[in-house]
Amino acid sequence: MPSPYADSVKQSQYQTLVNDRQACRACAAIGLTNPSECAGGIYDNLGHIGPWTQWQNNLDADLMVIGQDWGGVEYYLENEGIEQDDNETNKRLVELLDAIDIKINLPVHTSGNRPLYFTNSALCLRPGRLTGPINSKWFSNCGPTFLRRQIELVSPTVIVTLGYQAYRAVFESFGLKPALRMGDAVTHDLETVGLGSVVVPVFHCGKNGQRSRSLRDQKEDWKRVQQALQDRA
Repeated sequence: MPSPYADSVKQSQYQTLVNDRQACRACAAIGLTNPSECAGGIYDNLGHIGPWTQWQNNLDADLMVIGQDWGGVEYYLENEGIEQDDNETNKRLVELLDAIDIKINLPVHTSGNRPLYFTNSALCLRPGRLTGPINSKWFSNCGPTFLRRQIELVSPTVIVTLGYQAYRAVFESFGLKPALRMGDAVTHDLETVGLGSVVVPVFHCGKNGQRSRSLRDQKEDWKRVQQALQDRA
């Protein structure tokens, strides 16, 4: 369920978003499957916008983390729609957050207070398991319809975008022009969206992102996240 810390208005607006996502078929013809269509929607019944949001779902969070997409239909069914501790992205994300003094547990071991808000820039499921080809149209469809609305609802102090697709999706959802390369994005002056949320782009912390950016350099990138939170405390 949505965060118990949010007021009833926010919870109602969030539930509307969840309902709209469950009904959406905008990307069905270009390779994505809505979780509500997997196994008759049996695993899509926990009241969340997407599987990753089950882990961290605080609608009043100061920090929002936006990933690319969650994974594939096979992975979703295999894990019954539940985020897993052994996912490389999740493990590395916990480590990077810890490096800036934000402590969270891996998803299976998370209970009680969930201080952050996690979501993906494309909410439906690709074919296969975790990785595979992507279509930029997924993000163009999902961004204005769902991503922008989540940002405006939560209105976090800082938004971290994991990888280029998430960064581009946020910028284009708000009519901003993204940098052409991820390397330029992580050094560019920070922009704000929505009601003043600061966007801090970082390289994706999954296996592919690690090939492009060492853990040492990623931890340096995340210092900008820490500084942005401190500047606006």
